[in-house]
Amino acid sequence: MPSDDFFRLVRAWLTVYLPRSRRLSPHTIRSYKTTLATLLTYLRETRGLDLTSVSFEAIDHATIRGFTKWLMDSRHVSPASANQRLAAIKSFLAFCAAEDPALVAVWLDIKQVRPARVPAHAPDALSMPAVEALISAPGQHTRQGLRDTTIILLLFDAAARVQEALDSTLADLDTTRGHGRVLLTGKGRKTRTIPIMDKTGRHLDQYLNAFHPGTPNPGALLFYTVRAGLHQPMSQDNINYLLNKYATAARPDCPDIPQRVHAHQLRHARAMQMLRAGVPLPHIKEFLGHVNITTTSVYATADNQMV
Repeated sequence: MPSDDFFRLVRAWLTVYLPRSRRLSPHTIRSYKTTLATLLTYLRETRGLDLTSVSFEAIDHATIRGFTKWLMDSRHVSPASANQRLAAIKSFLAFCAAEDPALVAVWLDIKQVRPARVPAHAPDALSMPAVEALISAPGQHTRQGLRDTTIILLLFDAAARVQEALDSTLADLDTTRGHGRVLLTGKGRKTRTIPIMDKTGRHLDQYLNAFHPGTPNPGALLFYTVRAGLHQPMSQDNINYLLNKYATAARPDCPDIPQRVHAHQLRHARAMQMLRAGVPLPHIKEFLGHVNITTTSVYATADNQMV
């Protein structure tokens, strides 16, 4: 099958199937696109194939096994990240097989490639003193401080993945005292309703009064940036920047804060807090939006190690 057919299917997968049929988030689609771009780099560096020479004949069991090993050995990618790249390639080939029966054999061949073994390790959760210091760092005296405090508090309280928080709209919120909740849309467009503390609800009300005054559109994004006078979606890079800015400011008074902070550490911290408060693992699984309770069990293992 010629190179043109390969890239035709790449285009259809990335621009039609993933966003329209699967309704995946732009962040996930970018990750899949990066995977294919990295695979093309691998084929060029190790097989001498330029773009005009790439076809499905180059995609076989040995190639993809070599690709995952190359990711870990040469690109220093973690086994978990290499497995995510492998899953993306399998997803692409499953789509191709559905589009062209001649490619079913290619898909079945790659389907047999085993993921790399991922060593078990404790999630890098922030300690509760670190969480409290990070929430307090922005302060409440400026408009930006109000916004950033609200973002950090919501990420922790709802144990939200960063993209889930960034995709939230005004219609997803209910700040009613005693009944506050947020609707999060997670992986695979699956939704879950998460209760929030009254403290989080009060901060959200203050934030809404400042950043969404009047009678705003219920479909408007909760968090946004302003460029050229227009509201634009915030990116994960925006969140990572503000977290590390406040981590640097708070670290002298709270040595528990690590040198690098990312949003998922707040999610881990919330899960560990719930576990230590006696919340059963199945409930934590639903709270976090995990598909398999095995994923949630890592928190129990980590807590046992700490004990």
